[in-house]
Amino acid sequence: MSEPMDEDVPERPSLLETDLTCPVCKELFRDPVLLSCSHSFCKECLEASWKARVKKECPVCRKCCDGEQPIPNRALKNTAENYQKEKGWRVPCGPELVCGLHMRDLQMFCQKDEEPVCVECVTLHRGHDLYSLDQGVPICKGELNIKIKILTDKLDSFKRMKRRYTETIAFIQSQSEEAEQKIKMEFERLREILAKQEASRIHDLKREEEQKKQMMKEKIDNLTRDIASLAELIQSVRRDMGAEDLVFLKNFRSLKQKAQWTAEDPHKVSGALIDMGKHVGCLGYKIWEKMQNEIQYFPVILDPNTVSPWLAMSPDYSSVRDSPERLSVPDNPERFDPCVFVMGSEGFSTGRHRWDVFVGDNPKWILGVCKESIIRKRKFTVTTTGGVWTIGLSKGVYSALTTPRTTLTVERRPEKIRVKLNMDKGEVSFWDADLAKHLCTFTDKFPGKLYPLFGPGLHTTPMAIQPANLSIHKQ
Repeated sequence: MSEPMDEDVPERPSLLETDLTCPVCKELFRDPVLLSCSHSFCKECLEASWKARVKKECPVCRKCCDGEQPIPNRALKNTAENYQKEKGWRVPCGPELVCGLHMRDLQMFCQKDEEPVCVECVTLHRGHDLYSLDQGVPICKGELNIKIKILTDKLDSFKRMKRRYTETIAFIQSQSEEAEQKIKMEFERLREILAKQEASRIHDLKREEEQKKQMMKEKIDNLTRDIASLAELIQSVRRDMGAEDLVFLKNFRSLKQKAQWTAEDPHKVSGALIDMGKHVGCLGYKIWEKMQNEIQYFPVILDPNTVSPWLAMSPDYSSVRDSPERLSVPDNPERFDPCVFVMGSEGFSTGRHRWDVFVGDNPKWILGVCKESIIRKRKFTVTTTGGVWTIGLSKGVYSALTTPRTTLTVERRPEKIRVKLNMDKGEVSFWDADLAKHLCTFTDKFPGKLYPLFGPGLHTTPMAIQPANLSIHKQ
């Protein structure tokens, strides 16, 4: 038994017709535009929807579209028009070219209200400047050309700023290379103990370089997007200006509104360059200040050119002790031989100076200052008349080596002796460094420059100059 025909059921729209229907007006698309969310709407429907809202959203999915420029969906427009032609429907050719109020032909243009009007609308525009359509077109195009000129100038300024940003990146690169070179040169001088500092500073420099370059690249990316948007806006306005006169005038108000650029103009970037002063300014001092806890400063350094062949010195020239065998060293005029002495490498002619010397449990030693012309190549009597101002320990007795010797009284056996030299007053004094107890003072008219003098004796315990505490005084 055959099923009855549903002749009374109205024909439902085809799937194609549904796809070609605007979600807002439920009619076939007219001048469809596409949003970034992939939804399409009639241009007029979308503009009407946005006009009633403060925030621009997609009428379907409600995605925020602020700042977005809908793209004409030509493929969808052509499909809708072809579908209507196949159905034999009339395809709308554009906006109505008659007055919506009086249904009369639009023959004039009101400059104040910026819209075309019919003859019956004249009474509604009393006192306004009315022009024929032929006269209104150049007036409107003149205004838009001014807008385009402003936008074109803005586009040129954006491009110039982009070039400046690019040049800034190159300058940042050169700054980084210059700073890196100076850092490496300075660290090369102190390579062994400053390798970690060098790597740390270069890392900071590269990090700042990358941050600054990244900041400028982001600026360039933003400008690139603005340039593309400006170019598209200019192209869109120019394209709409090419419409028929009446259509153009009909859309003039929206075109004028569209030909606006409200985004912020680019500006020069403060703090974009590398902080050169931070990385390379006063670099040697900053490195030394940072590393002062990892280095030792000796107020006096032993002179290896004066040391006796029977004495062995430490690699840093800060201590001396007996040598198991005679060292093979040049017999230069400055060297003590056969006496077992060594002088400091620097002499003093002015100012005040101080150094501490560890003598430990050595049973015999001599310590003090001497004139530069002291005898080197033969034995001599250690006394102030010979240009030597010293104290010493011998056979358990502490003495000031005068003529005759002056015995010194000590509370306990000192392990560190402090020598204080005041050239301006002509004084050299000796102290127990641990107890800060005065032992003796020589007062004399010193003949020119004096040098520290060390006589450790032939013992295994080193006589060692103690490192001084470093302090920084900033004025």
